[in-house]
Amino acid sequence: MKKITIVSLSLLLSACVSNTYETEVTSESYREEFQPAPIEKPIQTAVAEETVMTQQTSVAKVVPQEERTVVKLAPANDAQQQVKIIPPSQKQMSQAARYGYTVQVAAVGTQAKVSSFARQLPNNGQPVWEHYKVVNGTKWYSVLYGDFGTRKEAEKAIAQLPESFRDLKPFIKSIDSIKNSEFPDIVKIK
Repeated sequence: MKKITIVSLSLLLSACVSNTYETEVTSESYREEFQPAPIEKPIQTAVAEETVMTQQTSVAKVVPQEERTVVKLAPANDAQQQVKIIPPSQKQMSQAARYGYTVQVAAVGTQAKVSSFARQLPNNGQPVWEHYKVVNGTKWYSVLYGDFGTRKEAEKAIAQLPESFRDLKPFIKSIDSIKNSEFPDIVKIK
């Protein structure tokens, strides 16, 4: 039985190697060539047109926008043109919102350190403030220097601070962001 299996296996293998074994394998390649469509100018009309949708039964009308005219109104008399300017009251001045910038010089844990930093800051007419806040359950006192109208003015002030303060990496804060924070109160020290 072993001999028959070996012989049939060898015949089967020899049939696979012969030149008479054929398969139908074909391959095709396809290359699509296309030309870009010519560009046409859009059609512009100045009159109203009606367009009819071919797939639907609705009709859409395109109407040009009407020309608008500007009408200048003349005042009825000189009394209406006069505007009275009343200066703000003391209360209004104290409640006026600020939109300037200040420089946070340091953030310390005690008010004694705030006083120490405030004394070391230059006395060139710029105000120094203390800002109290709580961050992650810890009390912090920020030392704020100056009142500047723009960020550029605040950047110049940082450059003019003594080197010991520049080493602390002071940064610019918006007074508006302080006033709109959870702890909006700032106290002027000097």
